[in-house]
Amino acid sequence: MKTRFLTLIVGLVIASSISFVVLWNALEECDEQCELEKRRIEAGRPNIGVLELPKKQEPVEDITVMRPNSMEFFYYPNPEDTENRDVFQKFILIRLPEALGGTVDDVSAFRAYSALSVGVHCQIKYWPDDGRQRMEDPCWGSMYRPTDGAMMYPYPVMNDSPLGLPYLDLSIDENGSLYVEPPVWTMQENGVIGVGRIMSMQEIRQGSQILIDSYKKTNPNHPMIPVDFAGLVLAEIHPDHNNVNARYTDFASSSYQNISFEVRNVSAQDQKSFLNVAKPNSEFWQINDTIIRIGGSAMDKNSSLPESFRDYNVEFILDGFTFVITGPDLNSIKTSIVSNYFPENNYDDLFLVSSTVMENEN
Repeated sequence: MKTRFLTLIVGLVIASSISFVVLWNALEECDEQCELEKRRIEAGRPNIGVLELPKKQEPVEDITVMRPNSMEFFYYPNPEDTENRDVFQKFILIRLPEALGGTVDDVSAFRAYSALSVGVHCQIKYWPDDGRQRMEDPCWGSMYRPTDGAMMYPYPVMNDSPLGLPYLDLSIDENGSLYVEPPVWTMQENGVIGVGRIMSMQEIRQGSQILIDSYKKTNPNHPMIPVDFAGLVLAEIHPDHNNVNARYTDFASSSYQNISFEVRNVSAQDQKSFLNVAKPNSEFWQINDTIIRIGGSAMDKNSSLPESFRDYNVEFILDGFTFVITGPDLNSIKTSIVSNYFPENNYDDLFLVSSTVMENEN
């Protein structure tokens, strides 16, 4: 019986980088397979369902140093069939950015996902740019996180549960060989190519927590960013020196609800802006000594925007940082602000100070 395998050889270079070696081989003869099994038994290694390829004795020539925050395309399980490439066998190997653990010299620094987008079957790629660092579908615009392959937005298919890219489990042996474990192509396991993979909200939150841990490590003096906010879950977070931009979304539906969340060092302009209590179409609320200003297109009674496109813009200054939160559900935003940033208070402690909202002229 003929069986083909993919072995991705990664030479671990502890000093600075991993030499990534893609070694394509095919096992054609049963007697060779039997010999390999014999070697495994003699070495006392358990049979875990992955047949190891014999190590090459001659020096490997095709070596690529795979840096953190980079990607490579490869084919699985038929990499050697160069004349009949099947897009459903095309995958992306990503080495995560440094902030997400991409510099560690083990398998946790790597992810392997299908290169076909969910539902649309368009080839995706990983973008390493600052403020981006995600996989994107150029046909529909869908975005996927590199940490877990979760689809963030927009959604090309109707869904009532989180979806992610199909993926390959990777392992590494004592010789530094990175290889693919046999996948189970179901929606609940590794996923279905072109269709997706069902994810639980627990998986989504675990992926979000990885982003938060990275943020706290690189910005130890910045305020806390919660996993959940206003009924949505953190999708992505991008720190940039003195400010951080995050986005929350509803992973469990195709409603495309999202909240943008910015935290930055307070500036003189921020202070001046908050003194402008005459700013039109705004409400000023207070909790303890903190003033919270609410504006945005949703506060403008004469806005020409469709209601579904209107957002509230909520701003406040706390502990030397300016918070700017934009989203459609004002009550949920206010509730989350109190619970996350004023934990010793209740929602009822938030009271209206003044309003410059103009009545509808119609």
